[in-house]
Amino acid sequence: MNLSRFRLCASLFALAFAPSFVAAQTPAASAALGLITQATKAHIGNAEATDGATIYSGDLLSTEDGGALLVRINALSFQLQSASSAHVYRTPYGAVLELDRGSVLYTTPGGQLNLVIAASDVRVTPVLSLADYGRVSVDDPCNVTVSSIRGQANVQSGSESHMIEEGKTYRVRAENAVSYSKYLSPEESTYHDFHSHRPCAPVIQSLRTRPPVPGGSSKFLLLAATATGAVTIFAVLEALESPDRP
Repeated sequence: MNLSRFRLCASLFALAFAPSFVAAQTPAASAALGLITQATKAHIGNAEATDGATIYSGDLLSTEDGGALLVRINALSFQLQSASSAHVYRTPYGAVLELDRGSVLYTTPGGQLNLVIAASDVRVTPVLSLADYGRVSVDDPCNVTVSSIRGQANVQSGSESHMIEEGKTYRVRAENAVSYSKYLSPEESTYHDFHSHRPCAPVIQSLRTRPPVPGGSSKFLLLAATATGAVTIFAVLEALESPDRP
């Protein structure tokens, strides 16, 4: 075979396999994770969030002062409240929401789907067998407030965990304040490689004027919930579970 004929054959071979090679190197489009059902002064990344917009795993969701963002993921729902931001990720059990600042209301149906919320170094996991409505707020890098309005949620801070029962609100002390160099799903094996920890000081002074805390639960402080706050939360949660919403 002469040189020119060899080059022609080589070119034809390369062209024949080029489409399959390109297809193998091009990642498939990500499947939609959820849908925005209501948006007011809210954003997906740097873009304005609008009613009916699609969200994807890894999206940064945020609200301005006075804003709100209601998201539905299958039978799961959550609402970012005013001046809040969070990253949301797909998981085998449903979704995990990493709350960076502000507050989120959530609802889970009970059964197979669940929505886990990570806030600072605190992890909130609604009890899978019960429908759960609740609220999580980042007060500061070392303090998170967790309310279980209906149902129950297991809350973990460091090596300590506490089951928050229906109608209870707790102030939870994080073991570490977290500083991120890159955002990654808390379920990824390399999650801890992309943020640093700053230890939070133990709670001592604040407990002197509070009721005794059960042994082994020093990071969990029971708070009194106000009737007004409960009414407001129930109103929003009724909207979250409304059958009229998609």
